[in-house]
Amino acid sequence: MQWKTTFQVAATYVGAVMGAGFASGQEIQQFFARFGNWGLIGVVLSSLLFSLLGWGMLDLQARWKISSYNEFFDCLLGPRLGRWADKLVSILLFVGMLAMISGSGALFNEYFGFSRWLGILLTGCIIGLALWYRGEGVLWINSVLIPLKFIFCLGIATAAIFMATSGDHEHLRLSNPIVRNWIISAILYVSFNVTLAMVVFASLGREVQKPGARLGAVFGGIALGLFAFSIGASLLRFPDILGLEIPMVGIAGKLGDWPAFFYVVVLWLAMITAAVGNGFSLISRVVDSGRLGYGSATFILFLLMIPISGVKFSHIVQIVYPLFGYLGLVFMPTILYLWRRG
Repeated sequence: MQWKTTFQVAATYVGAVMGAGFASGQEIQQFFARFGNWGLIGVVLSSLLFSLLGWGMLDLQARWKISSYNEFFDCLLGPRLGRWADKLVSILLFVGMLAMISGSGALFNEYFGFSRWLGILLTGCIIGLALWYRGEGVLWINSVLIPLKFIFCLGIATAAIFMATSGDHEHLRLSNPIVRNWIISAILYVSFNVTLAMVVFASLGREVQKPGARLGAVFGGIALGLFAFSIGASLLRFPDILGLEIPMVGIAGKLGDWPAFFYVVVLWLAMITAAVGNGFSLISRVVDSGRLGYGSATFILFLLMIPISGVKFSHIVQIVYPLFGYLGLVFMPTILYLWRRG
């Protein structure tokens, strides 16, 4: 039973971090691959931090007997700052949902040649329908999708690493005024993602407070490093994909039409389910506050979301993600301090 818990926690950790932005290659390109080989060292650093922070988070949860992320924030930062953290998470959920819908538009435009808005509206309708029925069946979809996503992502990235091209070992020349150093970039990537993982772990309560759970967090951090390293190394093999909104689709296309098509389908489904998960969490939080009913909250969310979904997917990952990474830096040292003090 202990190994079952270890596996479940590791899979949950990987699933919380490895969203469609990760699988698309856009996050790895912006945070790691653009620094060349130094970026791959940054992947190793991020993997170590994910493992360390995952262990610390679960240890604190077991110590405090946490059953919700609101309780975790209150214990971690105090009631006043805990309320601020709760609002930050709500914004993160909104931005995460926005990134998935925007990414779907980019996917339709780059692979099928359709208008971005066709992809945005079609994806928005499917997400809205799922949310209207309160996300029934999403868990079943994820149980099928996540293994497929891992297999296609890791398989295609690994195959690309061994496909030599004339552009081998060239650096991806991307600039970002917010992040200029590979070490800071790796830390910000962990800071941004560990906030979302923290919400998932805290929401699971006693399910992740069993023996073997903390070891699962370590394995999850190692697995994230392996996936990110394979994607980053494959991106460095093909500098000609520079500028693509969905770089992994460009790499899959080099392996043939069918690998590219299946990767696009899996990635699109991953974007839908990720957006449904973020949207359902956000709507539920609004409903719990007593301000709006479920239907009204869903309608207002899409009224705000769709008009701004035309923002380029790469711009969200390039600008907004690092900014939230800076804001989330308060969690990392606090978790480590309280964990070691105990």
